[in-house]
Amino acid sequence: MSPMNNPFSGGKGPIFVTNADGDKGFAIAQHMLQFTKKYQHIPRYPIYAGLPDASTARAQSLQEQGATVRAFDIFNDHKAAVDALRDVAKLCLVVDPLSERISRANAFAYAKAFIDAAHEANVHHIIFLTPFSPLDPVTPPASPSTTADPSQCASLSDPTTYRSQYMLIESYLRTRFDNTTIVRYPGILYQHLRVFRKYISEHNAFPLPIEHLEFAVESSSLLDIAHAAACIAHSPTLRHSASVYKLTGPQLLTLEEVSARVMTGLHRDDGCVKHVDLDVLSQILYESIGNREHVAFLLEVWGLQQLQKIGRRFEITRDLEALTGQSGKTLNEFFEDDHVQDTFRSPMPAPFVA
Repeated sequence: MSPMNNPFSGGKGPIFVTNADGDKGFAIAQHMLQFTKKYQHIPRYPIYAGLPDASTARAQSLQEQGATVRAFDIFNDHKAAVDALRDVAKLCLVVDPLSERISRANAFAYAKAFIDAAHEANVHHIIFLTPFSPLDPVTPPASPSTTADPSQCASLSDPTTYRSQYMLIESYLRTRFDNTTIVRYPGILYQHLRVFRKYISEHNAFPLPIEHLEFAVESSSLLDIAHAAACIAHSPTLRHSASVYKLTGPQLLTLEEVSARVMTGLHRDDGCVKHVDLDVLSQILYESIGNREHVAFLLEVWGLQQLQKIGRRFEITRDLEALTGQSGKTLNEFFEDDHVQDTFRSPMPAPFVA
């Protein structure tokens, strides 16, 4: 179980963010660095960014902002991973399939390698971010259905899904560490909507599968999720240990309402919703981001890979407000940012973070 001889017994010490080469990890590491500058009464702990290559532009950017970059091959160098985590108090475990090295085939192996190294290095507290919830067969995260037929939930144990990988990670983490905090976040993050910018630019329309127009979803800004992670990481371990949070934005929208707000936010009031089938939508996404694994992940976390919908309860939680004191941005507020407008209009590929 949890290491007993960690020098940071209260969780006060360096914070390590994994997968800092991906958009989520990069955004969270950035927010960790900005957190103590904004809240100067909070102790300033060293922020370590874990990634495979210290020579990349993203690694150098984090170094310039004040992070200590620790580069190693988590898949093939266990000793380097243990050494990198040796003086760490808290590990923010980010597993982002939209980064280059993580797929359905190795997501669990990636997280397990970090968990094992953290255990050996006597890390005190692990914060695990996941877009999935147990017994949640549609768009995550949400409350489990109490009426679902077990046969309809067979996909939950399908080893070829991202959900199964995240559930394995969560289960394994609980067997290895007592001091764990699970942070569930919505399947739809505002930043991910940028995958449609090419289609919107060319067709002045937002593509949606016709059978999913009235499908309600929970959504949020990635930066609100990063802020919550920073709040947890800079708090005493006992305040959040063994806790599970579900973070949502302040709105519950149907997919049709999401698409309408995107078009309005981009000042395309003459735009429309284009009804397509799922295969066409998959191809639209592939033409935008050029990676089939990324397309599979987005469709799965959005709930669009499910052929049969199961009745269940959606909700807006107040966990984000309880952690940060803020209810989070609405989708309309997200588009008020000039930088967001610029990134949606840019013809060049760029990271999701905006």
